[in-house]
Parts: sequence; C-alpha cells; structure tokens
Amino acid sequence: MVIFLAVITVFQDIIFDFFQLYINDFDLTKDLPLHMCGLSLFLTSYALWTKNQTAFELSYFWGLAGAFQSIITPDPTRWPYGDISVFWNYLSHGLIILNVVWLIWVEGMRCRKGSLLNVWLVTSGFIFIMGIVNKIIGDSANYWFICQKPGGDSPFLIGEWPYYLITFAVGAFAVMALIYLPMWIVVDRAQKGRLTSTDSM
Repeated sequence: MVIFLAVITVFQDIIFDFFQLYINDFDLTKDLPLHMCGLSLFLTSYALWTKNQTAFELSYFWGLAGAFQSIITPDPTRWPYGDISVFWNYLSHGLIILNVVWLIWVEGMRCRKGSLLNVWLVTSGFIFIMGIVNKIIGDSANYWFICQKPGGDSPFLIGEWPYYLITFAVGAFAVMALIYLPMWIVVDRAQKGRLTSTDSM
C-alpha cells in the first residue's frame, strides 16, 4: 500500500503535466512543480518510500501547512481548465495530507525536537533560491509567490508586494508552530516515559 501511495502521488502529477503538454498549455513560469505543495508531493513520496527523517519533517510542515491552506483558501485564478483543474487541485493536495497522516499513524514517524527551527531555516533558504530561480525562468515566474501576491482569501496575505511577504512569513511560522505543538507534546511525553522507565530499572 505504501508503494502504491508513493507511486500514485508522483504519477498523478506527471499525468497533469502531460495533459498540459498535450493541449500545448504548459508554461515554465508557472507549471513546474516548484511551489511548496509541488515539492511536497515528491517529498512525501520519497518519505513514504525511504522513511527518510528529514523528508518526513519537511513534508510534515510544508505538507500540512501548505496543502491544508490551499484546500481551505483555494486560488481560482490557478484553475484554467474548469472542473479538471478543481479535481486535480484537491486530488494533489489531498494526497499530500494523506501521505503525511500515513507516515505518522502507520509508519509511526515523529518530528525531532528542533525540527521546527530546522524546517524554518530550510524554508528561508528555499525562498532565497526560488527568488533566483524566478529571475532565471522569466519575469512572469512567481514560484513560492514571492514576486507577486497570489489570489485566494488567505488571512496571511495583507497588503501588496512586498509588504505581504512580511505578514506571510510571520503567518507561516505561526501555522508551523501550531502544527508542531501536538507533535512536540507527543515526543516530549515519549521521552519522559523512556526516562522514567530507565530510572525505575
């Protein structure tokens, strides 16, 4: 089952790319899997396949924060093919969340202490890299939405460029911290339980 999840996650993204190529509407400035959720598709698949801890932690924060945000505050401007776009939007983001939940509940993976800070630093590094990538690809490239404010009704998008980047960054960290809280409680309790068991021996 885990192999099926990993394969179908990648395969559905490839199918959509071929669909865009078939209708001659694949645009390098917006259709490469370089957004947080696009990268999360491959990260969750890799984590499912290898049980890699770093991939899991990135998937946990990026996947839950990014995919859930895309589901509850979708951007209709990114649905150029009507119902097909809507279906693939919810399919791809839903798979990200499903994969993360599978890694937690079935595979028993947990975030390490300090993972919130580590992922935040990696995220900040990716933002810098994506700024360079956007410049290389072209003026209309807007991966990670750092060059132009995206659509949708996100409460974290306050103001116009570049001011929304500040509230977006603060909001993203707040959401990641909130997501990290239950994982921190579980890991902290598990570590205390192990220490108690050791002391009683």
